[in-house]
Amino acid sequence: MKAFISWSGERSHALGQALYDWLPMVLQSIEPWLSQSDIDAGERWANQVGKELEACNFGIICITRENISSPWILFEAGALAKSMQEGRVVPLLLDIEFKDIAGPLAQFQAKKVEKSGIFDVVTSINKFSDGKLSDTHLNRQFEALWPTFEKSVEQFPKNPPHAQKTRPQHEILEELVSSIRGLDMRFRESQEETPRVRRRRTRFHPVVLRDLLHSSDFGPSDPIQFLLLASFIKEEFPWMHELGVEAYREATHTSNKDTARRRFFAAIKMLHNMPFVENYSEKETYIFMREFERFISDLNFDGLLAPISKK
Repeated sequence: MKAFISWSGERSHALGQALYDWLPMVLQSIEPWLSQSDIDAGERWANQVGKELEACNFGIICITRENISSPWILFEAGALAKSMQEGRVVPLLLDIEFKDIAGPLAQFQAKKVEKSGIFDVVTSINKFSDGKLSDTHLNRQFEALWPTFEKSVEQFPKNPPHAQKTRPQHEILEELVSSIRGLDMRFRESQEETPRVRRRRTRFHPVVLRDLLHSSDFGPSDPIQFLLLASFIKEEFPWMHELGVEAYREATHTSNKDTARRRFFAAIKMLHNMPFVENYSEKETYIFMREFERFISDLNFDGLLAPISKK
């Protein structure tokens, strides 16, 4: 059993490292993989991460307050969801609440970094493991080794102070309506599609989007462009669509227009630099996304597509 541990940020990495060291003591059959620990010097991390995602059959996403909106975390979460079966991806929450999880991460059954939550994660891994332990043996192992993990958690970097953020009611209702509509759409499509002939969705070419933007009165800083761009990749990459919608909200209701644009476009750039689009997507999707990237580069949003670092 190979387990992929996803992280981004100092505290998230501390949690990932603790799991990397502790899990094999409880379950000898598990082989965890943590990027900073397992990528050899000089090896292209993007290629190695792609290989490991394909080889692993369980995923743990280390979520903290600092990285809950990180493009890298959302990207790996999307890749894990696409390559693994249901129930094999678990977001692990460090000092945050379940209600704080939104967007692409909300599709998974999250657990907290506490005794019961960690036990649930261990139980799930054991369930899918080839060298499965009996319940009695697993409970004995966990109880004996839990203090070791608990001590590691106590030594994590402290959570930086933050102001309590209350999500506006209209935002919660908007997300609820969007989720219900998405479920209804997927249900209708599943009813209409037959095993022999599956209805193909019509996809607009990026040239259509280019003509639309150039023929409109939108200025280079108009937030509506986020929604137009995001709408073209909603079907293939719903988590990227979520980032575009979030960028639109921030640019509309706050003064962080530049921050919102940089995060959205940096995520698009990261997507094209990774091997998953080519390895996991259909040929049409791969070609479309390459054209989409070229279109955004032509727009030249103040150089916001400059290369970025992983973490």
